[in-house]
Amino acid sequence: MKSTVLCAVLLSINSAVTSAQVISGPGQVITSVPPVVERLPSNLSRLRQQAESQAKGILDDKGNTVRGLANQAINAGTPRFTVPDASTILSSNGQPAFQEINVEGGFLAIDKEWLILIDDNQIEHLTHASVALIEKQFMPSLSKWLFRIKIEGNGEEVSSFRNSLPAELRSQLSRNHVYLSQAKIQRAQEQSSANIPLSTNENTANTSQLEKRFQCSQPLRMGMIDTEIDHEHSSFAHIDIAQQRFLEDDISSSNEHGTSVASIMAKALPKHSQLFNANVFYTRNSISRGATLSALLKAINYLATLEVDAINMSLAGPDNPLLEIAIGELDQAGIQVIAAVGNEGPASLPLYPAAYTQTLGVTAVDDKNQIYRWANQGDYVDFAAPGVSIETAAPLNKFIRQTGTSMAAPLVSAKYACVLRTLNNRHRALETLKQKAIDVGQPGRDTVFGFGVLLR
Repeated sequence: MKSTVLCAVLLSINSAVTSAQVISGPGQVITSVPPVVERLPSNLSRLRQQAESQAKGILDDKGNTVRGLANQAINAGTPRFTVPDASTILSSNGQPAFQEINVEGGFLAIDKEWLILIDDNQIEHLTHASVALIEKQFMPSLSKWLFRIKIEGNGEEVSSFRNSLPAELRSQLSRNHVYLSQAKIQRAQEQSSANIPLSTNENTANTSQLEKRFQCSQPLRMGMIDTEIDHEHSSFAHIDIAQQRFLEDDISSSNEHGTSVASIMAKALPKHSQLFNANVFYTRNSISRGATLSALLKAINYLATLEVDAINMSLAGPDNPLLEIAIGELDQAGIQVIAAVGNEGPASLPLYPAAYTQTLGVTAVDDKNQIYRWANQGDYVDFAAPGVSIETAAPLNKFIRQTGTSMAAPLVSAKYACVLRTLNNRHRALETLKQKAIDVGQPGRDTVFGFGVLLR
């Protein structure tokens, strides 16, 4: 069994690296961007605690203010979390491929599908009358097998199977949750890229100074989990893009969201940077995209083996023990996750992965540094960045305006990676990023803007 597992590990790693070498960007000959040398946990929670202790009185006052604002928001009908409608997802031939359902907390999951991470010596525990195997894959980054299973029947069958597992596995049996992209189309009109270049934020006189501070002198090695990217867009002429799809072949997907997010990141990337993109989103309807947890875990595994500087995740959804494990392993491997905090409003419950302690949570502001009215708020917000009516790349070499925390996260991802490459130390990079942020709102770190706003 050990030799079988070792072969699976080597094959999986080889497959990930081989696929990453199929560069779909403009470059013909690629000079590989090496991973940074020092990879240690970021200890992000300590950074937050230091900021809170330095301004405890202010934060206490701010906490009372924010709680009051949240109550006002509820009473006034300000945006709150809304339960998304479940959809039947069709295959390319128009036949039902899988069914979304609403589950605990009003979130979405795939009907009857469950996930579990196990060691090779625990596979025997999955034998159960109600359980049917859908797929299994060894995850080198987690050193575990990912099993996707189907449990027929009602909650009693799920409880029966859970109770049959060893105690250490029961908490890891998780729904195959669905995570949604965090962007809204601000303006449907598209214009030729020959006439409309990507705009820069000219909100403040400090912008040019910040651009000099953040100027990268060496290429970056970025990871991204999103839709497919239209790599032929002119916005990507200076970088190289590698992509891998983590969707079943007959499931339709788009390339709009990923192209927009990648174009914001690309603007902050030096020449010859590498962007490794994992395509996980399926099309739910004309304005919404979803990603299953199983696809996210595979994407994380893929990017972890490539040792990227950081991973941008412009998506949000429920807390899940398997996603938390995967994010924790990335942190231990020295890879920083930067995620959109969500677009469900200031009274929303925390959304994930942004709300995990190892993740940098990013919110959105407009060109006057005012908070985006639909942005989530909470103590998991670390930074803010422009994300309202942002001009982004769109397929077919066009541009479109989009809004949301999805559009704010990629700028912070690029800025973090730039500082990391300069300092070669995760904790110092985060400290530097905090110092370079423009403090708005309450003095010090707060639940609306985090440490402050990072500009282009």
